[in-house]
Amino acid sequence: MQKLPVILLFAGAVYFGNSEVTAQTQQRGEVTDQEFVIRKDRVLTVPTQPRSFERLPVLPQPKGIGEFNYGVTPFFLTIPALNLQPTALDKDYRQPRRELYNGFIRAGYGNYASPLLEARYMSTTADPFNYALKFKHQSFGKGPVQILGEESPESHTAFGADGSYFTELVEVFGGLNWAQDKYSFYGEDPNFTIPNEVDFIGPVIANNVMNTVQIHAGIRDIEKTGPISYEGQLSFRNFKDSYAVKENEVGIQAGAKFRTASDWSGRVDLNYFHTNPNDVNYQEKRNYFSIRPRISYTYEAFQFTAGLNLVSENDSIADKSSDFRIFPVLKASYQFADEFGFYGEFSGDVQRNTYFSFVNENPFLGPSEQLLNTINNYKIEGGIEGQFQEAFHYRAGVNVSRFNQMHFFVNSLADSARFELVYDEKTTVFNINAELGFKFSDTYTLGSRLDLYQYDLSTQLEAWHRPIWELGVNNQFTPVENLLIQANLNFMGGIKAYGIFDPLELPTRLDVPLKTIADLQLKVDFKITDRISVFAEGNNILNGNNTRWLNYPVRGIQLIGGASFKF
Repeated sequence: MQKLPVILLFAGAVYFGNSEVTAQTQQRGEVTDQEFVIRKDRVLTVPTQPRSFERLPVLPQPKGIGEFNYGVTPFFLTIPALNLQPTALDKDYRQPRRELYNGFIRAGYGNYASPLLEARYMSTTADPFNYALKFKHQSFGKGPVQILGEESPESHTAFGADGSYFTELVEVFGGLNWAQDKYSFYGEDPNFTIPNEVDFIGPVIANNVMNTVQIHAGIRDIEKTGPISYEGQLSFRNFKDSYAVKENEVGIQAGAKFRTASDWSGRVDLNYFHTNPNDVNYQEKRNYFSIRPRISYTYEAFQFTAGLNLVSENDSIADKSSDFRIFPVLKASYQFADEFGFYGEFSGDVQRNTYFSFVNENPFLGPSEQLLNTINNYKIEGGIEGQFQEAFHYRAGVNVSRFNQMHFFVNSLADSARFELVYDEKTTVFNINAELGFKFSDTYTLGSRLDLYQYDLSTQLEAWHRPIWELGVNNQFTPVENLLIQANLNFMGGIKAYGIFDPLELPTRLDVPLKTIADLQLKVDFKITDRISVFAEGNNILNGNNTRWLNYPVRGIQLIGGASFKF
């Protein structure tokens, strides 16, 4: 009861306090409007709490952590102990070594009185000195001349020796080669007629014996995978024939290749040749010097090469601006896949020509006015290549080249049995080529190439003795292990010669188209034992009148057979 007066007193104080505050804002006894909103459909939402703030659940403890106790009961058996007797395994991990033979000799004989003898002997080890000797002789005692076949023989003899001395870092090498080639100027002029009232004995056929001696010595590194590879050599060549031609040559050749740890590589080649040819109409001293730097980049299937050809040569030509020439070299290729890729090239160079190179191309060459190098001002080439089914590979391209002093062979006015050199001032050559190859395991291999040429000349009327098209098909067949068969087809057409008409009165030139050359060659080699084999060869099986040089018919079917022996 005593608490009741205290409660009433506190309530009254609060009431009078609130009344005093209200009296300050409102007048006593005033009624105001009030608005109350009651929303029954309001839903209170709370933002989603991130899972990163959730507590990790308490995983149940596995029941397999408890200790396990096993009871082991010993069993005693009356079994004797195992007696091991280990033995060493005797196995030769080396690959079976093929038996090597130091010597090889081959001998045969065929029609046209044609003996063949070939021999080689070499060391089978390369530590520290390695050497090789070779000899070959093949001759034809009878030629294709109908009247005096025995007066048109042909023979080839060659002997060579090479050696190398190996150290831990370098190889010192050298060699000596001697060759003798004998040809007869048996050219028959179809326009030649025997004058009336003249006692004609027969044609006088002259023989030309050409001797060549070549010596070379050099040094090269053995390690081909290091950062630098190099090679250099000195050479000397002496050439002379039965008449007035003599030519000596001294050469220096050096090259270095640089490799980096990345995809870049480089190469520099240096060449210097000095020749002093002597002929009936000239005696010259010719110099040829070239530097060929290259840099290459390889990125996956992309390959790129850039460089320069810097050449200096002192041939005497009218209106020649300088002996020094610079040509760019740009090459690129990209293989999209094994089946398809492309390649391209833009370059220029100076082709070095000597009397020795000319006579190897045409052995019936006679006296000429001068010797000139061929200037390749530019070459633009592009094409595609690839392979498919791991057996076929192909390549096709287009080539456009511009030349100065391109050489051709024409029959001499003084002697129709001999040829002389003529040059075209500016020549553009357009070439389309295609290659196709096929390989079926080790049983059959095919290789073929087709070339089409078009010549745009400035001073010559035709591209004398140069073909307009060429086709070569090479086949190699191994039906059984010890039998090898080769069949090669070579076609050449569109050749025009610069003949001579009526030489007894007023010699004049005449265009003479030559027949298409079709040559089928067959070779068969059968191995009786590892040491003894027999062979047979046939040339011009189609017996075609394959005249490569005007007035020079070739031999008909040529057959030769023999045996070979290894020792």
